[in-house]
Amino acid sequence: MIYVNIIGITVLSIFGLFVITKKAKILSDYLLLLVITLFTGILITGIFLEQKPSSIGYFFFLFCNSFIFPSLVIYGLVLLDRSHKFKLKWLWTASYAIVFIVFIGVDTLLLNTYETPQEISRLIEQPTMVYNLLYKGQYIFVIATLIWLLSKLNTYKRSIKNTFSTIDSIHLNWFRNFTYTYLGVNIASLLLFVLLDLGWVSTIFIPLLIEHIILVLSLFYLCFHGIKQYSLAQFKSHQLIENQGNDNQKITQKYSSSSLSDDEMRQLFSKIEQLFVKDRVYLDAELNIDAIANQLNVTTHRVSQTINSMASKPFYDYVNAFRVTHLKRLLQDPNNKRFTILALGIESGFNSKATLNRVFKQQVGMTPKGFQKTQFTI
Repeated sequence: MIYVNIIGITVLSIFGLFVITKKAKILSDYLLLLVITLFTGILITGIFLEQKPSSIGYFFFLFCNSFIFPSLVIYGLVLLDRSHKFKLKWLWTASYAIVFIVFIGVDTLLLNTYETPQEISRLIEQPTMVYNLLYKGQYIFVIATLIWLLSKLNTYKRSIKNTFSTIDSIHLNWFRNFTYTYLGVNIASLLLFVLLDLGWVSTIFIPLLIEHIILVLSLFYLCFHGIKQYSLAQFKSHQLIENQGNDNQKITQKYSSSSLSDDEMRQLFSKIEQLFVKDRVYLDAELNIDAIANQLNVTTHRVSQTINSMASKPFYDYVNAFRVTHLKRLLQDPNNKRFTILALGIESGFNSKATLNRVFKQQVGMTPKGFQKTQFTI
């Protein structure tokens, strides 16, 4: 485990330096730095516990291990927050960690004196019933909270698909992937500790080694994307705040209720379709629902409700259906064979090759290149 920890410390230190040296850091950067620091602390104290167990080392190992979780959750909640700000109500995620570490501190540093390495090793490998319950309770708390966080991430993704036509830079799929991995690690660890109690696993260091290897790799993944997210998160925050203060707030409400009648939706949908068919607004790669609402002098809620009801799809899919149709026309024109597919995709409103390939294949069943070949096959 020592070699795994040393590699982890080295790589996490490099990621930490990247964050520290960044200019104009935002809140999520500081939270990511906190996560890196806490996990580095877990790896360092893990080495000391394996080489020379002590009560202080044991306390700091559990301290870092307990508070990294709420730090990760709050980091995710800040990324999801429109204003990109910390909220005091999120501190509930640290409630179990606080109770847990207070108990550990009182027991190991005040009430009992675990002076010899053997006593500390025994405390780790053969925990008392109270410690056992606290360990398992922590896993259960973490698992329940991660399931809640995943529901927030899924809600967020549905929300941005109702607002933006391009979501690659803000979909947070990387954080969702990390959360699923973290959830899987905690479920597996809980099961392994149960197997340890039943005597089917010989030592606690086996589940700890597995857990640390996976967490080290997933932390690398999180840090890599978290550092890239810096400018993206800042842009997203700026765009959303700007939209909250634009003319959309000054629009005279066309309807008094929060819902539209069928006739009102049909009329509004006809105007929306005109913008897409006649004005081809979908060619704007940064098109969002606010731009449509402003042009039609209605709220974004009404536009979203109308598109979801009348087209049976969110704004993101509605816009990209027009982009795919436009790209298909370009691909069917033999005069466009001299242009790259990326160039034609950008002309159709897509902003990256990965996006246009994924969306096109989802809607057509083949890649743009494959579709183009079928048009000119003799």
